[in-house]
Amino acid sequence: MKIEELVPLTNGLSVTACGQTLVCDRTRIRRVNDYAVDIKFWIAGTDYVPGLRLTRERLLKATADEVAKIVRRVVRCAVACK
Repeated sequence: MKIEELVPLTNGLSVTACGQTLVCDRTRIRRVNDYAVDIKFWIAGTDYVPGLRLTRERLLKATADEVAKIVRRVVRCAVACK
């Protein structure tokens, strides 16, 4: 998966957590260095802005489904931990 494909993948991604459906929006991608990227996104209707860091190697090898699964896990943790 390419870095440019992350924003369309995560913007609008629905996640079910704590009995409600949450939607990811306003994704921001920042290259940390030649080896990693930071991904931050807002969960619509909340104050939550979770983020994660993926190595570029991991991202390049991942499918869209794998990245979506990672993002969903991050959202569930962010909501459950608050």
